[in-house]
Amino acid sequence: MMIDWTTHNLIPLGQFLTAVGTVLGVVGGLWVKSKRNDNSMQKYIIDTVRKENQETNLEIKQVKQEYQEFQKLHEAAVRKLNEQIGLKEEENQRLRARIRLLKAENDAYHAKYGGIDYEGFLEKH
Repeated sequence: MMIDWTTHNLIPLGQFLTAVGTVLGVVGGLWVKSKRNDNSMQKYIIDTVRKENQETNLEIKQVKQEYQEFQKLHEAAVRKLNEQIGLKEEENQRLRARIRLLKAENDAYHAKYGGIDYEGFLEKH
């Protein structure tokens, strides 16, 4: 009787414990695999971000170099334009002085000889 009771009760209990162990083993295996996948996914993300960061840093460095070259060109162009403006201002001052001299000469001529009759001159010719 005792054997019957033990066999009758312990065998299903053993089967139940075996099933629970199997389920726990499968779940644990899946959890470990999931954790491994999480780690590999994290490593992939970190590697990808690191690579993109390096590429971005290279692009930033290149843009900084291009900006510095542009800045040098800009400064050279501004210097050249300022020189040209200075030369034009000097030329303008010389021309204004020449105009003042010519006007004074013209006024002196008119004071000495009188005005010129342009309309009469144009009608004759």
